[in-house]
Amino acid sequence: MKSVFIVSAALLSSVCAGAATVSGTVRDTEGNPLSGVQVSDGFAIVLTDKDGRYTMSTDKKAGMVYLSTPSGYSPATYNVNLPQFWQLVTSPADEDETADFVLAKNDDSRFAFIAFADNQISNRHGEVTCFNTTTVPDINASLDSLRAEGYNPFLIALGDQAHDCYWRPNRYGLPEAYSDLRKLDAPLYSVMGNHDNDNTAMNDFDAAGEWRRHVGPNYYSFDKGGVHFVVLDNIEIVDNSPNLSKDGECVYKNRIAAHQMEWLKKDLSYVKDRSKPLVVAMHAPLYYFPGGSKKYYIENGEELSEILSAFDDVRVLSGHTHVSYATASEDGKIYENNYGAVCGSWWLNARVDLGNDNNICRDGTPSGYAVWKWNDGAFSDLFKGTGMPAGIQFRAYDLNEVEFDNDEIAAEYIRGRKKQNEVLVNVWGYGPGWKVEMFEKGKPLKVERVRSKDPLFLLSCPIPYLEQGNKLVGTVRPVFTMHLFKAKARSGKSPVEIRVTDREGRVYKSVLQRPAPLTTAMY
Repeated sequence: MKSVFIVSAALLSSVCAGAATVSGTVRDTEGNPLSGVQVSDGFAIVLTDKDGRYTMSTDKKAGMVYLSTPSGYSPATYNVNLPQFWQLVTSPADEDETADFVLAKNDDSRFAFIAFADNQISNRHGEVTCFNTTTVPDINASLDSLRAEGYNPFLIALGDQAHDCYWRPNRYGLPEAYSDLRKLDAPLYSVMGNHDNDNTAMNDFDAAGEWRRHVGPNYYSFDKGGVHFVVLDNIEIVDNSPNLSKDGECVYKNRIAAHQMEWLKKDLSYVKDRSKPLVVAMHAPLYYFPGGSKKYYIENGEELSEILSAFDDVRVLSGHTHVSYATASEDGKIYENNYGAVCGSWWLNARVDLGNDNNICRDGTPSGYAVWKWNDGAFSDLFKGTGMPAGIQFRAYDLNEVEFDNDEIAAEYIRGRKKQNEVLVNVWGYGPGWKVEMFEKGKPLKVERVRSKDPLFLLSCPIPYLEQGNKLVGTVRPVFTMHLFKAKARSGKSPVEIRVTDREGRVYKSVLQRPAPLTTAMY
């Protein structure tokens, strides 16, 4: 069946106007041929034969060919930390070319990776310095810890590495952003976000041209330790651009383009063991946040879910929203982690002096990233706040001490509420399979999941922002979240123990000593 598919794909591409042949070999560093390796031009996929050879008929629309690196191997060459699993094909569309690849043997049976979203560095008011002095050393320290544990780590950047409307005014586009990202000390695989598109392009495909030239394919796959990873570009730029927002940004849909969806089906058709985890990394989430008005965040989410449903264990990693949430399909086969941003509420304290150093997301999630480990055929994952110990997974508030004088904020939150001895806990990684418990003097309290806003974010960002005479905008405006939990204690002075259990059974504990004033120092 596979050989029939390959032939039909080759015949299909050969009838394209101006089609040429790209051929070559895939070998290891000792010169041994590697068979069965996927090679793609972004549309067709072919496999190398027993001699490591492949031949592809292509119109070279994407200007490149690339590999799906198999387990046990990694690209033999890197552009600092960018794995070079692709080659540009730049001759005229009807001219044949050769592209050979070399892979190095690599023991990836026990690997780890760090996933981070929305660094959005754009050379504005100190945010590049902030990224280099907070995020870079923190991630590199985590990478060193993973190596000390015997893991072979890599990185996945989940999109919005730069910011399209500042590429030209600030002279800080993708090349400049990646000059800073190359300071991260591990192989870096990149997801394309909406702000990584060229805001001068006239259509979706051309808007990714700068990305392909400087970063690589905008959708691709690779294997590690028998786990298949797929990177998707689920941002579709509106045609007839430049059709920009009032801020000079690309206008887009959260959607996977039709040709990419067809490529995905072909790529996944080669995965033999569908009981093993499939990791899908993309920018915009698949699912809408819990308590939201719809099921899917991306427009063709139902189609993507149908494709992914052929696998028993799908892990979707996303960003884009600058908040954290986790959710799953009804049958539990697809589990998504949408991660809060590395830049918090867009490097707010780097851009505006707000009198505190709290780089915090609009739902109260600390800026940070996820650490994933693959060991003995199973994944474990944990969100780590930048500058925080890895075990900190929640923040607790004594609501007797939470009251705001600012009218605009108070109207949205809890102005004038009576002191009811309530404790509020923000568990930013909460999702299906988690449990939150609270105890007063050893006795369990009734815990209620609530839809509300995070008090520390209000105190750290919108209140001082408004006090400076500004009007609230999207990056500063607080949002409702469903990863908040409330319990009513019997006394306003007794300590409350908080116990959070994640879906892997790990328990995180803390004791809130009350009264506990709300201050920016509790970040």
